[in-house]
Amino acid sequence: MNLDVSANVLTGDLQLAKKQIALAKESGLLEAIQIDIVDGVFADNHTFTPQDLVEIDFGHLQIDFHLMTEEPMDYVWEMEEYCRHLPIRAVFGQLEKMSYQEAFLEEVKKQDWRAGLALDLYTPLESIEVNSWDWMDGLLLLGVEAGASGQRQSPLLLDKIKEARAKIQQGEPLKIFVDGGVNKENIEALQASGIDGVTLNSAFNNAPNYKQAVEEFLSYVK
Repeated sequence: MNLDVSANVLTGDLQLAKKQIALAKESGLLEAIQIDIVDGVFADNHTFTPQDLVEIDFGHLQIDFHLMTEEPMDYVWEMEEYCRHLPIRAVFGQLEKMSYQEAFLEEVKKQDWRAGLALDLYTPLESIEVNSWDWMDGLLLLGVEAGASGQRQSPLLLDKIKEARAKIQQGEPLKIFVDGGVNKENIEALQASGIDGVTLNSAFNNAPNYKQAVEEFLSYVK
């Protein structure tokens, strides 16, 4: 399997988050979990902060943080101070309320974490500053509007992936990830578009049997 598949956590209920993390860990089928941090400014809902996770045992799981916040850099500094022992693999920051893209990416990479920018559904790729492309390890494209799980993936996403892929020169290590509305019905088209990874929330967390849902989805992955 070449596609990077992670489970997603998007909730303001810390106990529910712990349950979802435990289910992902116990499934034994996933290497990473994406945790969305929302501050109530970027989107209407509000979650916990990275600091709230320091007592959780993630086992073998690595963490990809998705910062849907005003000034994501503030949360990177929080992680540097309080969350050094967490198994952080990557940090993606939404660029819409980010003042300094290059400085954000540079700060993340200083910690030996993968650095990436995330774009909301209707945010154009032109919002990425020219120099930022050289700093990014990953580009996270939202297939729904940010802030809530369970939305249907927009048909606009495939064109955006195609446009992003055209901007990445052959041989560059920058990877494209998709978040929002991913399921077994659209994974074939997503893979054909040339993405490198996906994260799933409702398809896993709302299933009657979490591990079975992961197994079934992975059976569609090439």
